[in-house]
Amino acid sequence: MLSPFRIAALASALFLAGCGHVPVSTMWALRNFDGLSVDPAFLRAAVRVPRAFQPRPGGVKVVATWGKKGDPASERKVEIVLREASLSAEGPALAKENLPGNNLHVFRVAPDDVARLRALQAEIARAKAEKRADHGSLGMGADACRTGDLTDGPILMTTFLKMSDETGWLTVLKNVDLRTLASKDKSLEEITPPCGKLPQRVEAAG
Repeated sequence: MLSPFRIAALASALFLAGCGHVPVSTMWALRNFDGLSVDPAFLRAAVRVPRAFQPRPGGVKVVATWGKKGDPASERKVEIVLREASLSAEGPALAKENLPGNNLHVFRVAPDDVARLRALQAEIARAKAEKRADHGSLGMGADACRTGDLTDGPILMTTFLKMSDETGWLTVLKNVDLRTLASKDKSLEEITPPCGKLPQRVEAAG
């Protein structure tokens, strides 16, 4: 029997392969959760970054992948960009995560993309039923940029996901240091490029 279409933890310019930053409570909450049952109209994502950083425009997205093991030609990947939303509308459960010295950005599926994501879920379900797919993941990606010069010290990013009122807000990746994503192939400057002149649509902590 196929395992449920899982919720994957995806972050920054690179998709992290491990689960080292995923809280045990989140893994437990999602142990039996089927990503195909998520109602896109209620899906929310949030990203907390230091005030000198912010998500890149179009950089926060839902990422769906699926396919059949051993068959590279069957592998599929679709990304749907999320739209920034209001933090105040999400209530105290998320507002408490808006820590001093950080900005907390909230995102949702754009109304025009709700039907698209539902169609994608149906397509994946058909692929599973027809045995064209035996694995898959549904997660969020977040690319950051910076509004000032890079300084010393960790650059901690935390991502949150809300899929239903029952699960509430879950911490997906906690305090990922963007510096640790740098490598000889991709520098920190490339991972967190300057934002340029971007609209500041964010509610900051005190």
